Amino acid sequence: MKKLKTLLGLLLTFVLTFSLAACGSSGSADTSEPASDSDATASESAESTDTASDDSDSAIYRTLDEIKESGSINIGVFSDKNPFGYVDENGEYQGYDVYFANRIGEDLGVDVNFVSTEAANRVEYLETGKVDIILANFTVTEERAQSVDFALPYMNVALGVVSPDDRVISDLSDLNEDDEVIVISGTTAETYLIENNPEIKLQKYDTYANAKNALEDGNAAAWANDNTEVIAFSLQNPGYTVGIPTLGSQDTIAPAVSKGNSTLLDWINDEIESLASENFFHKDYEETLIDTYGEEYEESLVVEGGAAAESDTSDAEDESEETTDGEKLTVGASSTPHAELLEMVKPTLAEEGIDLEIVVYDDYVLPNTALDDGTLDANYFQHTPYLESFNESNGTDLVSAGLVHYEPFGIYSETVTDLNDLAEGATILVPDDDSNQTRALLLLAQEGIIELPEDASVESGVTTLYITNDNGYKVQAVQADTVPSILKSADEGTIAVINYNYALGAGFKTDDALAIEDASGDAARTYANVIAVRNGDEDKPAIKALLKALQDGTVEAYNEETGAGIVPIQ
Repeated sequence: MKKLKTLLGLLLTFVLTFSLAACGSSGSADTSEPASDSDATASESAESTDTASDDSDSAIYRTLDEIKESGSINIGVFSDKNPFGYVDENGEYQGYDVYFANRIGEDLGVDVNFVSTEAANRVEYLETGKVDIILANFTVTEERAQSVDFALPYMNVALGVVSPDDRVISDLSDLNEDDEVIVISGTTAETYLIENNPEIKLQKYDTYANAKNALEDGNAAAWANDNTEVIAFSLQNPGYTVGIPTLGSQDTIAPAVSKGNSTLLDWINDEIESLASENFFHKDYEETLIDTYGEEYEESLVVEGGAAAESDTSDAEDESEETTDGEKLTVGASSTPHAELLEMVKPTLAEEGIDLEIVVYDDYVLPNTALDDGTLDANYFQHTPYLESFNESNGTDLVSAGLVHYEPFGIYSETVTDLNDLAEGATILVPDDDSNQTRALLLLAQEGIIELPEDASVESGVTTLYITNDNGYKVQAVQADTVPSILKSADEGTIAVINYNYALGAGFKTDDALAIEDASGDAARTYANVIAVRNGDEDKPAIKALLKALQDGTVEAYNEETGAGIVPIQ
């Protein structure tokens, strides 16, 4: 029975992760970056991941006993956020969160397997069972607490704003109308500014490294993020000042586990409380943070024994969702480009008597569960393969009301300017997750670089094992979010197939692509982003009006206004 349960868990995890390409989780890079869920890279599920059903039939996690039995624990941490989670010059994970993760492994008596995560993937990695715990500077919020279970906190945090010394932003009112503020997609800074200062133009990135580079390159007036991060940046980079050290309310950072994983949650809470007797987190600070922050911040940042717990999730239960009478349409969406496109059609719908409310999500499960339970009237973040997989895995009956746009894959290189000049034996980088690898290989076949079976298609899926003729090239599959960075340091003559969001994050533009997915081809319509509704609602007047408004030149206008390259689908 145990083996059967494990096999069933692995099968479900594979099905989920194969199609978890909903609409962009990472790698965006300019004011208009589409955060396409087709970039969701949760294909690597943890070994021995089982399906549990404490609170939800779709919950995927390993219990405490299963983790101990396996001999290892998967912990999601940042790999580029020094000094909290980063990879050093020796390829080893280091930082405040990593120090705690290693102690967890030691006290559990298991090895720690570190899984690199981005801000926008933290909820997703727990919901899909890719990790057992997230220790990635994860701020406790009400919305996140609906999707994951937070343990006791181990650090205090607020939002802060850093800007160049030659123009310090000490209040948000200092920003001019044309100024832009850098944020990381999926962070509390993004949510706070969207909700409280919608007039401020946001320049969104999906990695901390890209955000820092953007500020250093002078791409925006300021960067809003956790104050711990912006303080660290200003201390490590002369010429920058944290003009706003505290923005909004004081929050806490805590470990998170999959919803309903009570055995692991209880153990972590007990661990945090017991570690207080040795002032563990003060030691952690002194080992990993003191060189950056000095002694002056230690007492204000460190939380021992979960002492700040009472102010976390309880404070998050403040504002219930507002409901009004009349023709109100509530639509869930990922932040970019979906929420931005919805903002553009608000005036049009208002003229038809429809009050459009947009709810921004930073994961790819909650928008569908909220749609299924009636919290939302529609959502806009996913493509049809992901929608169908979600229905199959969760017993829901959600359907597409229509297609809106898609975000194309492209072939890029630092040194090759024409695919006809591709040298014999050249390396070709492709994403290693199933759906993105399929798209990449089909694009390479489209350009005649490799050959695939005649019946290869997005529906059947293909991997590098399906290549019938590589024409002497070395096709190498790597984690999708690392393709651009690997390309930049690769041998001369290397090319890479990169999703639009990741390409933007690496500084590539659409015009830099050596080839792009055929907008009229199979992939375009298969991976087109849809308006999803409950079955039977697709013909409601408000839904049809929303779809018409989005399809009636809105995508084209968005591209013209922002310089984006998303493709309208009629």
